[in-house]
Amino acid sequence: MTGFARSIAQRACFLRVKPVRALLVKPFKSLVLAASILAVSPSANAAISLFAEYHLGEIGSLGPTNLPLDSSPALRNFINEINGSSASVVTGGTAAAGSTEYLSTAGAGSEGWYSSGLFTGLATDNFAFGVFAKASSLGATEGDIFTLGGSNGSFKLSLAGNGWAASAHNVAWIGGDSGVAGSFVPDAWVHLALIRNSGTTTFFINGVAQGSTFGGTPVHDTPHFSVAPGGATYFDGGIDEARVVTFSAGESTPNILNALQVPEPGSASLILGGLALMAGRRRRRSHQE
Repeated sequence: MTGFARSIAQRACFLRVKPVRALLVKPFKSLVLAASILAVSPSANAAISLFAEYHLGEIGSLGPTNLPLDSSPALRNFINEINGSSASVVTGGTAAAGSTEYLSTAGAGSEGWYSSGLFTGLATDNFAFGVFAKASSLGATEGDIFTLGGSNGSFKLSLAGNGWAASAHNVAWIGGDSGVAGSFVPDAWVHLALIRNSGTTTFFINGVAQGSTFGGTPVHDTPHFSVAPGGATYFDGGIDEARVVTFSAGESTPNILNALQVPEPGSASLILGGLALMAGRRRRRSHQE
């Protein structure tokens, strides 16, 4: 879903839904609104709630010095940066699936963002977070991409020596020591996610569970983008569409992963196409009457 369509969807939540007959009177505007209302989002599933969402590139998603801004109603915006203005927004066909722009920290500098205590209200069970990422190589690009805190035990998604990685900070690797061997492909987007469901945490790469799980309780406090807690290392690469959700105990893994990932543009297109067909039939019947 593009930033434009997502913005419409957010505004549609506050609009009164018009009857179907009214939707057919003004096909173009009404069809866009209807598609926005029908589009699947984390908030559309009563069992899954959006805690924070960072589009990382689209208009309105970044503040001064590229500070990540939360598009959820909670407005959990980042307020601290390290060389943030050195990062760049990349526009074009190279963004993650369903996105139009992304944040790049692949330049010569070391860029990162954090916000003290921002995630202290996040539940420590039945939650998940995810992010799209890519990098040109292993080695100098390695670092933390998205963390839920800066304390020992805080969950992190990273690029490490063996590939894409997850861990509890300074406590344990999750899914594979120093990353999952063979998981890294240069300049290829991946979706990384950690899901903690009823006390068990599992690492996912592109929706596939990786290696061993983790049972320790996480610590949420100061989230970070592109920089490790303490500033020892920085991730060099592309970052896009980060989300944090909570859910009811026993929620299915496919539903949680779907809530963390950006819907493909084709979903909205199919809805628009179907509604356009209905509008066309309605107009034809009106001409015949």
